[in-house]
Amino acid sequence: MRIEGGAATAGWGDQSQNLDTTTVQAGETGLAQVAARLGVSAEALQAANPQIANANGLTPGIELRIPSSNGSSAAAADTVDEVPAGGSTLAASKRMESNVDSILAKAALAASFDASSAPDAAPSPSGGTPPKAPVVHPHEAHTPEVKPDKMQNLTQSPQFQALSPAEQTSVLQALASNPPLTQEKVNQTVKLLGSLQSLSGGDRQIALDGFSAAHTDPAYAASMKKLIDDPKFTSLSAADKTSVLSQARNYPDATTVGNIDRLLHKDWFRNEVSDDKQRSLKTIGRFSHNPDGDRRIINNTLDKFLSPASDFKLEWKSLDPGTYGEALGKTLTLNADMIKTGDDRMEENPDTNRLSLNTVAHEVNHLLNHDVPANTFQYVNGEYRAWYVGFQTQHGRPPTNEEAVNQRLRDLVNDSFYGPYTAAAAADPTEGPKLFNLLKSVTGKNVDATNWQQVIHNYNPDDKPTLSSSPAAAPVGNNDNH
Repeated sequence: MRIEGGAATAGWGDQSQNLDTTTVQAGETGLAQVAARLGVSAEALQAANPQIANANGLTPGIELRIPSSNGSSAAAADTVDEVPAGGSTLAASKRMESNVDSILAKAALAASFDASSAPDAAPSPSGGTPPKAPVVHPHEAHTPEVKPDKMQNLTQSPQFQALSPAEQTSVLQALASNPPLTQEKVNQTVKLLGSLQSLSGGDRQIALDGFSAAHTDPAYAASMKKLIDDPKFTSLSAADKTSVLSQARNYPDATTVGNIDRLLHKDWFRNEVSDDKQRSLKTIGRFSHNPDGDRRIINNTLDKFLSPASDFKLEWKSLDPGTYGEALGKTLTLNADMIKTGDDRMEENPDTNRLSLNTVAHEVNHLLNHDVPANTFQYVNGEYRAWYVGFQTQHGRPPTNEEAVNQRLRDLVNDSFYGPYTAAAAADPTEGPKLFNLLKSVTGKNVDATNWQQVIHNYNPDDKPTLSSSPAAAPVGNNDNH
């Protein structure tokens, strides 16, 4: 069958007609675009047309042979159901129109398919075997939103045609794997492709990989376009551009890309050396992308560093082993020795998890509450509060009483740094009762000046299992980094 334009237009009832050629449409300049329309791979189409010396130099009207499952002719995307014998012409026409529309939509969405894996079609009444139907992505469904014209709007756009064949295939495969193809998705994809032209080939592929990893989310595409078009991005060095795009790919959601874009506007980031820029990008990306954390605290914390009016800043230094970060004035200092440089995802281990998902919010809470060491319950509460906020930011829930004792209060009692301050607060007749009430709330024990240390030393969650597994009391003060 000869295919003209985007649909088969002749010979529907005549199975004896030639079914093995198509004509290049207006706007199609490369074999990859024709292959996408037909639902075959660009490689198979090239193999069936060895006379085409330049795969990207097609002009409208050129006739091409269509590869079939056995490498000869016939378009897999043109298989239609047989018309029932005795059926009315109008009914048959409508049935075929619907079927062809569905096949074209699937073929347009599927960038390529393995024809050899398709089930054999039943023999036709004339004794021949119709071509095999395309293998569609398992999650794909033909809905009224998925129409061939939407894919043609994409593939015939100058933005798409400016891509290399490999890049075109990457876009089509991403869209094929993430139906439905809505008009909003097409619009945002075309806009993003237009912005990609300003990037190097390697950076374009990183951006396309991110688009695919984000499941072709139009909001992600819009955020990526905004980032790439941002003058703060275009002014970066080539290496720094790659670092930025890499983390937008590694943590692929629209909100995270927006936060990375905001990061580019901060003086403290632009003044960092490239290694520290990579650390900051990884940390902001992973912190923002955390799907399990408390979203309110995450957003509030990021605003403290990324809002235009904010004067908080982040810096990287080698700190003592075991120290994740420090807070002083309006500066958060993180341990550079715990975060490797590079454009890959942040390595995930207990240290990087704690630093990127917990410590950032913990130390910002100290900055916001102006916590300084003192022989008071206010200081003890400040340390408990910052830990409580960091825990919620990482895990998305309040800690249990057992977690509060084992992960924070024991340190406040026993640690060589915190212990003296806590002991001094316990000895004060005004501050002590406040501390004892906190310890009583998490342990369920009667606590006073004579036993407060022993209660924590000897804590056993099995003594009061219901209380131990219950949420710990919220500390006093700013508990969400607003």
